[in-house]
Amino acid sequence: MPSQLSTRKKIAFSLVLLACLWLLVELTCLGGLWALKRYKNLEYQPKVVEDLNDKHKGILAAQIADTSSYLVFDPDLGWTIRPYGSKAQFKANSKGLRATREYDLRPAPGIVRVAAFGDSFTHASGVATGYTWEEKLEALDPGLEVMNFGIPGSDPGQALLRYRREGVQYHPAVVLIGFMSENINRMVNIFRPFYFARSGLPFSKPRFALEGGRLVLIENPIKSIDRYRELLKDPGQWLPRLGERDYFYQRRHRRSRCDFLPSVRFARVFEDQYLNQPIFQPDGLYNTRSEAYQVTFRVLDQFYREALANGSLPILVMYPQRKDIRLRHKGEKVMYQPLLDELRQRGYRVIDLGDGFQRYDPQAEMAGKNFLHYPREGNEMEARWIHDVMLQQGLTRPDGVRKALASTHAPGI
Repeated sequence: MPSQLSTRKKIAFSLVLLACLWLLVELTCLGGLWALKRYKNLEYQPKVVEDLNDKHKGILAAQIADTSSYLVFDPDLGWTIRPYGSKAQFKANSKGLRATREYDLRPAPGIVRVAAFGDSFTHASGVATGYTWEEKLEALDPGLEVMNFGIPGSDPGQALLRYRREGVQYHPAVVLIGFMSENINRMVNIFRPFYFARSGLPFSKPRFALEGGRLVLIENPIKSIDRYRELLKDPGQWLPRLGERDYFYQRRHRRSRCDFLPSVRFARVFEDQYLNQPIFQPDGLYNTRSEAYQVTFRVLDQFYREALANGSLPILVMYPQRKDIRLRHKGEKVMYQPLLDELRQRGYRVIDLGDGFQRYDPQAEMAGKNFLHYPREGNEMEARWIHDVMLQQGLTRPDGVRKALASTHAPGI
């Protein structure tokens, strides 16, 4: 009997000790969460998406009804510009290019055809027809023909797919590959609301990934309008499927029944920020070890190589956001500085529009205005800077482009 009592006391003591240790761990983790919030501005904030909001339901319902929206569902790209699409300030031609005219498959003799690919900054969504940087660039030099393949809300991976499907057939002499500094987030996103909840584009899209060191395409998971009908009917079933290869869904949408424990929340924050590499470093610059950065670099490299292989001269065009323009004016590094530095060090042809804004707007007056996309003066400065660079490199004449092509090779990676 005394022996049994002694054993029970030992077990009870052990349980009390374990409970005290557990409580100590939880209190320590609670303090850790406070410190991460206080000094690193990091906290556990899962954003579980179990349904579509009313705005997204309305947009999808309109797409299913095939209204005259400017952007339209595309099974391969996710979305694109509707042929002959129009909006308050925009007009598209029969091929879904932002243009008021059609283009022959081959440029006229003596003309340097420039094809621009990218997102809404390439599309020039901040200005009306007649004021886009593509139109301004043509006005600066009658020897240039500039085609606008930009798609609002897209990423360079979608731009590469559009180039493969549509751009190659137009035989551009120069291919401008647009990259806006925020695009790095889109590179690992599949369903836009997972990344940007207020987005007006509740569509899925393809993305590229690295598997075994190889760049592979993860195709658009929704290939038909019927699938969007299913999404509207049963979001709870479809949203986890859309999140399987989506960085933001996997990172944020992981609420569990154990989240009330500080240790669980602390472990999630620590894992996200220090084990799984975040997209940005604490100083706001790109994290070169992150999946998003690695995929971004490889997609830009692939686009560059394919343009060269097809006989076009590729140029990467970096679009700073308003925040980047302000940072540069203060003498600080812009968020995309690590990518810009690596591209230049490896020998890619790059145009940083930040250089142009610094030259033509040295006081950063444009950055003091309230805008999302470049206003008219921004498009004008962009056109002038791209023309300056092309003129300096002899790329405004066909013979100059041919000479540049002969001396241009894809850098090694």
